[in-house]
Amino acid sequence: MKSNTMKGAISRVLALALLGPDFVSAAPAATAAQATEYDYVVIGSGPGGGPLAVNLAKAGYSVFLIEAGDAGTATGFGQYPPSLTWDFFVNHYPEDDPRNNKYSHLTWKTPEGRYWVGQTGAPAGSKLLGVYYPRGATLGGSSMINAMCTWLPSDSDWNYVYQLTGDATWKAENMRSIFTKIEHNNYMPKGTEGHGFDGFFQTNMGAKLQAQRGGTLKGNKVVTAYATDLNLTMSMNDLLQRDPNVLSADRDTTSSVYGLVQHQYSTGGRYSSRDYIQTTAQNTSVPLTLSLNSLATRILFDTTASSKCGSSAAAVPRATGVEYLEGKSLYAADSRRTAGATGVKKTVTAKREVIVSGGTFNSPQLLMLSGVGPAEHLSQFNISVVKDLPGVGQNLMDNQEMPIVGSGSAGTGDAGVAMIRTAHAAYGNERDMFLMGGQGFLFRGFWPDNQTARLPAEPAQPYGVSMVKGSSVNNKGWVKLRSADPQDTPDINFNHYATGSEYDLAAMKDVIAWVRRIFQNIGIKPMEPPCSGTLDANGGCGKEDEDWLHKQTFGHHPTSTNKIGADNDTMAVLDSKFRVRGVSGLRVVDASAFARIPGVFPVVSTFMISQKASDEMIAELQAGTAIGQC
Repeated sequence: MKSNTMKGAISRVLALALLGPDFVSAAPAATAAQATEYDYVVIGSGPGGGPLAVNLAKAGYSVFLIEAGDAGTATGFGQYPPSLTWDFFVNHYPEDDPRNNKYSHLTWKTPEGRYWVGQTGAPAGSKLLGVYYPRGATLGGSSMINAMCTWLPSDSDWNYVYQLTGDATWKAENMRSIFTKIEHNNYMPKGTEGHGFDGFFQTNMGAKLQAQRGGTLKGNKVVTAYATDLNLTMSMNDLLQRDPNVLSADRDTTSSVYGLVQHQYSTGGRYSSRDYIQTTAQNTSVPLTLSLNSLATRILFDTTASSKCGSSAAAVPRATGVEYLEGKSLYAADSRRTAGATGVKKTVTAKREVIVSGGTFNSPQLLMLSGVGPAEHLSQFNISVVKDLPGVGQNLMDNQEMPIVGSGSAGTGDAGVAMIRTAHAAYGNERDMFLMGGQGFLFRGFWPDNQTARLPAEPAQPYGVSMVKGSSVNNKGWVKLRSADPQDTPDINFNHYATGSEYDLAAMKDVIAWVRRIFQNIGIKPMEPPCSGTLDANGGCGKEDEDWLHKQTFGHHPTSTNKIGADNDTMAVLDSKFRVRGVSGLRVVDASAFARIPGVFPVVSTFMISQKASDEMIAELQAGTAIGQC
């Protein structure tokens, strides 16, 4: 997370854990003597692929886990150092849309090869790269670099998949049982209903630790004003420790102040899928092989309907393995890459299935490079079509974000976080906006730390409230190929506020107006979005607010580019069991699979579907209904 001013409790949390010693040990990389045939090949070690690979291996099935990064710790500069991060650059709007050039923190590449950040004034000859969008590229994926926020989605997000597919295992009550199975709760009394205490997924609430060490918690003027305006009757001490993941019938409709839950150990150290993998890898009896510094380049298919794969391969192409390049920093998004580095080409065979868990950007890229995707698009790059699936790379979603900035003091006390319902909630009376902030907390998005520009000065005594839009409806973004080179990055466009997503824009405007009123009532001067005229009675500034949102909205929770959907949905890439439609032996299990974006922070939902997929795959094996060996 990049910002000129990063102070206060929340910003300290967001900067946490990359430098800690908790995860210095590395699971063993595959060696030259490794086997070349496994029951399962899993691509990606993040929250989607990591737990799934471990669970399959613990059940006794041999698993080859491919990870393009290594198991190093944070070295170098900044919060997103090259040792952990791939640098993607995206567009917010379609090509030639002038709004693409209005974002305040665009990233440019200077003629000297350095990054420069700003809207205008880049050195002569600089190339505009776009909006910086870092992704985890290390053992543990983006669970190693995210803010660790662990906020369960609304029940309706799970029930929506059930309604689409008719698969009752997606009902909210079953998904809650999966959460309790994986959770190792470190902040609620053991036995609290709706929580788990014996799983692998560590959760903690910093506010409870703070209260244990320092007594009664007090809120600052802003969070106190939230509570007053929302007619909350609980004490501020209780509100700041309120569990956002409580099992309650009215949880999804309750606007309130809450404590912030994160995937952390009881000590406050980061927990990620890396921990689960490394702990398992220490047990040599578990058949898990980890291949680090291995960039998957193509999924291999048997398209001949040969008898060696059994009758299941007769009708459709069967995934039989993965081609990959072994070598360090081979992908173009890796800033450490040496020009011309190609690595060593290798292949690994999957006797049963290949599972793609490369994330919302890389999973659709890999499918398309392998011939699974929109036929017309693949033909542009002379890629042989294995299966024409027009939905691959489409339906890109995100949580829209933007800060509301004031100048003045909010006094002492904690800033807290809040989840509220706007007047334009997308799904009935469900809450749809997450708010975090603090004195000096100005989260304006992302930009590389090693940039050379002099960033704009911030207001005196700034106070920021960052919006994270939940229940986003815009699904008009895309991931497309730039080339047929698997070392190249894809073309990523979020297509913000496209037709059909008017509720997203309206909800953001609602909150701008509300926070402005809060600021004015406690003596903080509203600064951003700027308003050249007079605010209306609600605190809004009409089209000026709308224009500012178009320019300054960003996000960092991409999902849904290989969405699960109904059998009659031509844009659905996956069925309800994560299987890629029209082929066999291939699944996608990561954030790209979501039918719609789940809540405000997709990470916990991704851990949950990883457990769901592996549980169901193991159940199929035990019941004798799994795909036959190839």
